[in-house]
Amino acid sequence: MKNLIFKISLLVIMLASVTQAQNKISIIRYDDDFSLVKKDSVKKGLDQLKYIPLGKNNFISFGGELREQFQVYNNINFGNVPPTFQDISTHQLWQRIMLHSNIELGNHFRFFVQLNTTLRFLNDNPIVPEIDENQLSLHQAFAELKLTNWNFRLGHQEMYYGNHRLITVREGPNTRQAFDGLVVKHKFKNGVIDLFAVSKVVSKQYVFDDESMHDGLYGIYGTQYFSNHKMGLDYFVVDFQSKARMYNYQSGFENRYTYGTRLFSNFKRINFEFEGEYQSGKFNNLTIDAYSILADLNFLILPSKKGIIGFVANGASGDKNSSDTKLNTYNLLYAKPAYGLAAPIGATNIISFCPYIKINPVQKLNILAQVFFMARNSDQDGTYSPGMIQNRPKTSMLFSSDKKNLGQFYVLETNFQHTKNVLLSFDASYFAAGSYPAATGKGKDVTYLSFKSTFRF
Repeated sequence: MKNLIFKISLLVIMLASVTQAQNKISIIRYDDDFSLVKKDSVKKGLDQLKYIPLGKNNFISFGGELREQFQVYNNINFGNVPPTFQDISTHQLWQRIMLHSNIELGNHFRFFVQLNTTLRFLNDNPIVPEIDENQLSLHQAFAELKLTNWNFRLGHQEMYYGNHRLITVREGPNTRQAFDGLVVKHKFKNGVIDLFAVSKVVSKQYVFDDESMHDGLYGIYGTQYFSNHKMGLDYFVVDFQSKARMYNYQSGFENRYTYGTRLFSNFKRINFEFEGEYQSGKFNNLTIDAYSILADLNFLILPSKKGIIGFVANGASGDKNSSDTKLNTYNLLYAKPAYGLAAPIGATNIISFCPYIKINPVQKLNILAQVFFMARNSDQDGTYSPGMIQNRPKTSMLFSSDKKNLGQFYVLETNFQHTKNVLLSFDASYFAAGSYPAATGKGKDVTYLSFKSTFRF
């Protein structure tokens, strides 16, 4: 099956070079805007797959994505991997194919369905379905009622809010993230507010075997714009209920509330983003008392090349005392990997500082260079993966090290938008391990290379 899908994908890549430029393709495909194609009397190329009439004021559209990503890892997780792994340094090919259909019935009803297949080649280490491979799944399938200022969406669906630090579609890994439940969206002057009651879909490796309704996620997320959309304020309250997560290797039932705000700008020269969350609730008999804060300030220094320099500071709490009645570990919920695919560290129990540069040296090419200086916030808590799985230290070494320095993480990301449908990317990163990885394991430096090509229509 893998070989057949691989051959079909090569044919699609060949067709990509002759694809017509199209309208806006969104990160979440149900938000695509092909209104110009709808009004076009003569459609060409793959535009013919958009707004196919199904009678009076009824339409069906088709779209999809093919992504090929070749990766090279050296010293996964600083050289410490489970016994089931064959290699700590490996290479692999990820392949993602997603096909969707959008059916609009009049002005108020629509149905959206998306199939997904993600495969991994060349790597003999165990497969992680949530990250690497989901051979075939019904990734999204929902019905939506659209009224003047209200939308009601029920079913399997992708979601993201703010800057992906709370809930995301998880674009970086091979398998994207979806949720199952109800989302209600209310639009008002200069803003929008969402209410949701969902459960994360658990990706499985094989055909149509995904699961949901294990965890609960209930919340309100609003955005208010000011100064002609030059500034915005997000505000949110989210209740997370789960038995899936462990803190210092202790399992139990978690009922965690996250309260937060995010202030951001969209000016010409100077921009900022400030975000803060506080978490309360219960984990077993422990009272949750955790936080996360972030500040990002950047300046446009080379307008002709969109040259930007900036600085980000981030802090998230870790548990302070294993013998007290509080849990101070910040829960990332379903956030994007804050430090990319190479770093085995999520943004909890951490303090990081990051200067960065963004530039558009030639048309269609974007470059981001940044370096993170990273340390543990508390020496009474370990480090957690972006999926909130504790990966340092081992249970036998818990609380054995007072070292905090995680190291320096150097990142280069490039994107070349060949056409509106074809994106080429090259990423490279190097993690110089600090004293804490060395004190709790092998502590080897990590290197990562990635070349990615994406075709969307």
